[in-house]
Amino acid sequence: MIQKTILFTLLLCSQLLCSQNWIFKEFGMNDGLPSLQVYDICQDRNGIIWFATDRGLANYNGYEFKKYGVQDGILNNVVLDFYPQKNGDIYCTTLDNKIFYFNEKSNKFIPYKFNKILEQQLEYKNHIVSLYIDDQDNLNLGCDLMFGKLIISKKGNIIEKPTKRIANKEIGVRLKLEKKKNDISFFYYTIGTIESDKNSVNFKVKIPNNNGAIALKGCKHVVFKTHDTVSVVNEKGAIITTIKTDKNPIVLKVIDETHFFIGYSFGGGVITDINGNIIERFLDNLSVTDFLIDNEGGYWFSTLHSGVFYSKEPEIKFISTSIKAPINALAKNKNNELYIGYDTGDVLKLDAQQKLSIEYKSDTNFKAFVEFDSIRDHLYIHSGNVFYRKGENNEKENLEDSITTSYTLKLSEPTKNGMLISHLYYCSVINNKERKHIKMPFRVHDTCFWDNEIYFGTPLGVYLLKNEEITSLGELNPLFKNRVDDIDFNEKKGEIYFATLGAGIIIYDKKTEKIRTITKENGLSSDIINELHLENENELWVCTNSGLNKIKFLADGNYEITGLKSSNGLLNDGIRDVEIINDTVWIASRKGLIHAPKKMFDKKIASNSYYFKIKECYVNDSVVELKKLKNLSYEENRVEFLIEGISFKESSELLYKYKLEGFDDKWYYTKHRQILYTALPYGNYTIKVAVTTSENAIDLQFLEIPICIKAPFWKQVWFVISSILSILVLIYLFFKYRILSYNRDIIRELLRLLIKKIKRNEKYFSFKDANKEIRIKTDTILYVKSSGNYIEIITENKNYTVRIKIKEFISLTPDPLEYLRIHRSYIIRIDKVTEKNNKGVTINGEKLPVSNSYATNLNNLIF
Repeated sequence: MIQKTILFTLLLCSQLLCSQNWIFKEFGMNDGLPSLQVYDICQDRNGIIWFATDRGLANYNGYEFKKYGVQDGILNNVVLDFYPQKNGDIYCTTLDNKIFYFNEKSNKFIPYKFNKILEQQLEYKNHIVSLYIDDQDNLNLGCDLMFGKLIISKKGNIIEKPTKRIANKEIGVRLKLEKKKNDISFFYYTIGTIESDKNSVNFKVKIPNNNGAIALKGCKHVVFKTHDTVSVVNEKGAIITTIKTDKNPIVLKVIDETHFFIGYSFGGGVITDINGNIIERFLDNLSVTDFLIDNEGGYWFSTLHSGVFYSKEPEIKFISTSIKAPINALAKNKNNELYIGYDTGDVLKLDAQQKLSIEYKSDTNFKAFVEFDSIRDHLYIHSGNVFYRKGENNEKENLEDSITTSYTLKLSEPTKNGMLISHLYYCSVINNKERKHIKMPFRVHDTCFWDNEIYFGTPLGVYLLKNEEITSLGELNPLFKNRVDDIDFNEKKGEIYFATLGAGIIIYDKKTEKIRTITKENGLSSDIINELHLENENELWVCTNSGLNKIKFLADGNYEITGLKSSNGLLNDGIRDVEIINDTVWIASRKGLIHAPKKMFDKKIASNSYYFKIKECYVNDSVVELKKLKNLSYEENRVEFLIEGISFKESSELLYKYKLEGFDDKWYYTKHRQILYTALPYGNYTIKVAVTTSENAIDLQFLEIPICIKAPFWKQVWFVISSILSILVLIYLFFKYRILSYNRDIIRELLRLLIKKIKRNEKYFSFKDANKEIRIKTDTILYVKSSGNYIEIITENKNYTVRIKIKEFISLTPDPLEYLRIHRSYIIRIDKVTEKNNKGVTINGEKLPVSNSYATNLNNLIF
């Protein structure tokens, strides 16, 4: 007993020390980083995230990492800092003070032309701390332990050199920060006394080493760091805030006009305001070297020893407690205190100040249920064999044993008729005056009062208790035969909502007796619904196996659906319950308690272009420029596009919608970043492609690329005309001169062969076999036979095996009208048939079967 008391006390203390945590995705070497020692992060103008490490560079497009080393053009594998410039170039500095840059147009790393000058002007101790390319393409450098700046022109002339003077106490060292365009700042050290002006700020520092400076947006405040302080300076150079620390500040990053980020050595990172107030803390005890907010609002952190951390939705946080078990139920009381029931039977209380305490500690493993009766101001707690309620004065009232000893499945939402409790083969009704039990012939998942009627959700569907008689609503509509796990009623709208396992939400209008559904096709994350929560008459929250949705019912009878799931920020997808307290959504999941601002569920206008582009185009497996597609020969008819949209928040949700106008009128959707046409006939086409996250999206921005495949020369107008003219000339000469008249048979054969040559219409079916491109004349094909994911093409001379499905063959051949499907496993060439009947056809002496479902197709085969 003493040990249990001590354990309970320790647990109570640990709960009171709970913390809020961000949901991070961690990237390491197994994910593609070249090293866990990451110094800097930046995002380029194409949306790609870049990482500087002690083992080279890497970038990430939301799908995979790509690594770069000395062999790829970087000058030293130890890359320390990125300096993005307004033209899109990303300048990189290395441990040995070499400079190179990434050029997005050429997609290459280019060494700085005048690294030799840097070797001459900089000493080994002069670590580059600031770099700026001005409007004249001059390189401006500031370095540790260097007074003044080094400016090198684009032609390699030294415009300004640092001073050789040595600082002393009388002269002093000052840090000067120059304000550049687009909130870019450039700083360096100087000595002596200088005055600040509208384009710069300067202030005294102790030593010109291990410092850093940033100008906040608007350039009204400057933040600088030393080895043990971070200070905020106003426009006049006066220090207005000093933050002392025993952790070495590594990096400063701008957030906005009044907030900035500090990354510490073994001290994590913080977001701070200009008064020194800490707004948020991240990654305690790690050494954070850089911080980036990407274009989607996601947070990226690089660390010195632990790789990279990414938070898709920084506003979503989870409450960390010592109970590592799924949450079964949530309930809030009128004081906005949140009660949390766990699968272990434990119940915690989170007060309005977000402090946790233990409401009930269970010694069983039965699920805990919590529910608040707002009509009678009662909080119900059910855990194992314990069932009690707390009234207005917080006094406990234990309820009868017959309820507590039964296996409970659900506490339903209270009504004026009382509260219903679902059990295995009956349900209980509790109100202030009476208790009663209703026996049922099946397991009860949830129950709901409607006036004097009671609705039951069961594994076999929905049942109704009316006038002491139980009937199945499955007779009213087959939808009600689906398993139902939760039932809610909307008294003002006169509707009942049923949460099903596989059929989404069933809405039953009691006034009109109309039945409708809301499913995944309408926008729900899943058709498997765990729980419904009616916040008010127009807002219904839906807990699914694939995240949380909010349905907002509109005045015109329509509705809007928004939601979150793990792919865009939640801890996990299995959502069990939800409560709304003020403007915060509290979410019960299998991995713990999550909360997010309610505004995240507001309907948003999709404006993300996802940096969509066509990365590469291949014609007959060779890379070509897009403009080449306007002038292809008839043999250049295998066209492949590699496409890419970038979204770190929704990479797993991206869909590519495309259509080839002039070839097919159907729109296609794919998650693959490849579009392939293996054998396009000659003609004019336009490929249209866009990126989206939903097949129902409208107003998409399409990339349109024209494609022109020229006809073979013998089908072009000039050749046909010239051939006709040539024949006429020959005929004229023949009759005029009667040359070769003694051998008319030879002349006639020559003319026949010539005409056949002019009119020839040879077509080919192309495919790859063992890395070889093979073409066969289609008029030699006898029939095609299916073999799973392969087909066997039987020709007059040889048989071929090709990895495609039989249903795709006709769409890929250049003369589809010459073929007919007679069986699920056979396609025949029409002009090769010698005999036919309803049971089979004969080709080349071989009889092939005709199935009943394709027998009518034989009507298209006319001898």
